[in-house]
Amino acid sequence: MATTDRRVGFLPPEVFTGPGRVTRAVVDLDAIAENAAHFRRLIGPGTELMAVVKANGYGHGATRVARAALEHGASHLAVATVDEGRALRAAGIDAPVLVLGPIGDAEISEALRSDLALAVADPLFARAVAMTAARLPLNSPASLHLKLDTGMRRFGATADGAVALARAIVAAPGLTLSGVFTHFAAADDPDSDLTDRQDALLDTVLDDLDRAGIPAGLVHAANSAAVLRDRRFDRGLVRVGIALYGLAPAAEGVPPGVRPAMSLVSRVARVVDLHADDGVGYGHTYRAGAAERAALVPIGYADGYRRGLSNRAAMGIGGFPAPVRGRVSMDQTVVGLPTGHPVEVGDPVVVVGPPETGAPGWDDLARTMDTIGYELVSGIAPRVPRVYLRRGHVVATDGLFGTEASSGC
Repeated sequence: MATTDRRVGFLPPEVFTGPGRVTRAVVDLDAIAENAAHFRRLIGPGTELMAVVKANGYGHGATRVARAALEHGASHLAVATVDEGRALRAAGIDAPVLVLGPIGDAEISEALRSDLALAVADPLFARAVAMTAARLPLNSPASLHLKLDTGMRRFGATADGAVALARAIVAAPGLTLSGVFTHFAAADDPDSDLTDRQDALLDTVLDDLDRAGIPAGLVHAANSAAVLRDRRFDRGLVRVGIALYGLAPAAEGVPPGVRPAMSLVSRVARVVDLHADDGVGYGHTYRAGAAERAALVPIGYADGYRRGLSNRAAMGIGGFPAPVRGRVSMDQTVVGLPTGHPVEVGDPVVVVGPPETGAPGWDDLARTMDTIGYELVSGIAPRVPRVYLRRGHVVATDGLFGTEASSGC
């Protein structure tokens, strides 16, 4: 049994003693709250804040993130799928929720029963929503946001077809046009003029709607990168996604006062002496050049710790970087131990966390893999328990079987 202190300075000791697997994602809800409040102040009183909580709140836990954001300045939520929206409703969240992407006709009735606003890009879908709404005992008209493709070339109506689509929506019984929105393709690139061109095309469509006598409702275009870049993109509402979680949407990073909300931690499961020329892991892609010590950490690519980090990344043990040795396997990873610092079974490992722990941050890890932080945090598997902090204390642990422990949050 380890005799060293099993705490990590930035985490309370109960993080490592609660129920569930020793590999766990620790989510600081105070960071979510502070980040939401930062963006609420940044955009000013004339603009509403939409917290994007799709993909299980970018891996952080959609319901708990949504509550923290709503308590600190967000008025709307956004998801990617109907089921994500239904899960929020099942948790008792009644704020406006917009499903940002396309859905199938078979999902419409459940979406309307759950009072979810839907993105619409063509008259056929609007007609299908109207027909479904007519069959259901709804308390209010179905809320639609017209999605405009201004250059992303994903989901959205063309500028030429936008007025006809809006007319179809406002003419249909049981429907209401609640908003018009688009999505910027390159707001993270200050050298690109694409954002300005997309914004100008949105203005053109809004002018067309105005001439046709059709109120646009809430107009929104700005994502995290645009919110950090320029106030002129704010309009009636902004959609803050990755920056809500304290990660960078662009190379410039996030402003002071915005911090990452999630760390990934584990414990040493085994300590082993490696001799010169000992191979480690599948394929022996790492061989010890001399005698060294190594540790086994119970985390692998099935947890979301990517195989592409093999022999490239490091974890933090005792405040020092412990480099990954060999291939990351499905459930386990071996790391080299810092020379001269005692490490024993049970000692904490910071897989991703603040720099003072010796571990990389999410954006650091993303650069190692030539990807983005979005992919890494949203890819943390459900089998990794989420441990939630408030005011420095554990308030809940959510695992595969639901909430394993909670003091309310």
